[in-house]
Amino acid sequence: MVTRTTRWLLFCVFVLTVPLPMLGPWEVLAPTARYLLLAVVTAAVMAVEGAAGPVPLILALFAGHALVYLLLSWLAARLCTRLLTRLPARTRTGVVVAACAALLLIALLFDLYITPFGGLPHSNLLGLLS
Repeated sequence: MVTRTTRWLLFCVFVLTVPLPMLGPWEVLAPTARYLLLAVVTAAVMAVEGAAGPVPLILALFAGHALVYLLLSWLAARLCTRLLTRLPARTRTGVVVAACAALLLIALLFDLYITPFGGLPHSNLLGLLS
């Protein structure tokens, strides 16, 4: 696996699975994909209903978290890729695929995410993004 593919694969899995906190009065642990989803939905509501009331602040909250966590995920993927470049290509491929599979499996099987905005207070990845 080439370095660029390694970086992008790790970045996508980090964005999809790693639980990150949200600033505010709520106890939230969600992956960056959830913050992106909430920002897009809030922007759609703002486009249809208008920008009155707290909607722009809510959009700024979700979009800010999404952008910061996208940057952090990219930096983490870049750091991991840099650390893995010393390994042979075949070994690097095995390590990356195993790590990504483990992260996805953990996110799908265990209730890692805390979401006061969803139907369940604790959820796995499928419940979080549905």
